[in-house]
Amino acid sequence: MGFQSVSNASDARSLLDCVALSTPSNPARIIDQPSTRDGNNAENTVQLKNNPVLMPWVGFGTYRLGQRQSRSATYHALDAGYRNIDTAFIYGGQTTEIEVGKAINDAIQNGIIKVRDDIFVTTKQWREYHGYEKSLQCLDLSLERLGLDYVDCWMMHWPGPCWESKPRQEKDLNKNNRGAKRSQENDDEDIDPWAKAKKGMGKDEIIALRAETWRAMEDAYRKGKTRSIAVSNFTIQHLETLKQSATLWPPAMNQIECHPYYPQNDLLDYCKKEGIVVQAYAALGGQDGTKAKWKELGGKLLESSPVLSAASRLSNPSKKVTPAQVLLRWALQRNCAIVPKTSSPARMIENADVFDITLTAGDMEAITNLSCSSEHGGHLGRLCWRTEPLRMLDFN
Repeated sequence: MGFQSVSNASDARSLLDCVALSTPSNPARIIDQPSTRDGNNAENTVQLKNNPVLMPWVGFGTYRLGQRQSRSATYHALDAGYRNIDTAFIYGGQTTEIEVGKAINDAIQNGIIKVRDDIFVTTKQWREYHGYEKSLQCLDLSLERLGLDYVDCWMMHWPGPCWESKPRQEKDLNKNNRGAKRSQENDDEDIDPWAKAKKGMGKDEIIALRAETWRAMEDAYRKGKTRSIAVSNFTIQHLETLKQSATLWPPAMNQIECHPYYPQNDLLDYCKKEGIVVQAYAALGGQDGTKAKWKELGGKLLESSPVLSAASRLSNPSKKVTPAQVLLRWALQRNCAIVPKTSSPARMIENADVFDITLTAGDMEAITNLSCSSEHGGHLGRLCWRTEPLRMLDFN
């Protein structure tokens, strides 16, 4: 097997196609650029910009799989042909990386993959470990759990702080006042969330701390512990601020919530200009939406009229196109890599079978306009990180 380069995700026609990005616009800032590795095979790949690495357009996500399913689901995904596995230090209460590592080893032992280099593994640094030394410690723990010498991509998971735990008395008070939940939420809006940030992670400290985290990631890259470094949940403001102190730029990827209710057009345009690959999570809408939220936005994305209409039109006697495939295809045609998650082997195959369908310009426009039909502006379409005090990312 070998790589075949295509310029856009929408041009990919099999799980072995890839796109090669141009060299960095400011090469003087790129230090110790390694040569291309030999012997790597993947299907539908994106070449990450700060390292000549090929990444499959369609990856397998492991968020919220749980300890019991993480190993089996990841193994089934590899057996189904996935070669891009996305996980994180914090997933599954810090158990998912262990199970993913076991699944990779199982797949190698059973001949599903020949060698470690045949797969692309992403994990993420957790915000509790912001800072130089602690971030490196976080990576070492991740590598130990995964049973790997290196990862293919190491991401900064969240640009914000870690929080102090709520005092027991406050937890009990909230528990005893569930009937007044709305009133409590209104009261919470008046509380400065930064007051609960852990020591050293305050509003005036987080920028410098984030820069130190990135410095650790740069050094991990130079030492070969990761083949690329990236960010997740970063806004344009976060990226512009980080750029001022970075010696390796741009980040290989920015993994963000991105779906028709939350298309993030400006951020996609910025990342394209900077040469940053956008990887969309929650491309189907995610798991954090409540019934009230879905109602506010006009219903679930999988049940929306333009999505159902496109699925019906694209279906034929030999292939039934599903609403999920339409949404994943919408993301790919916007040149976003995707990491859908499922524990169902049949759904894994379905989610990867999106290369022989094409949405028309009319389909794309109608689905994109869902962000307008719900009459939401700004961040109202954001569905993920529901309990995070700074979920709107409106901080520097």
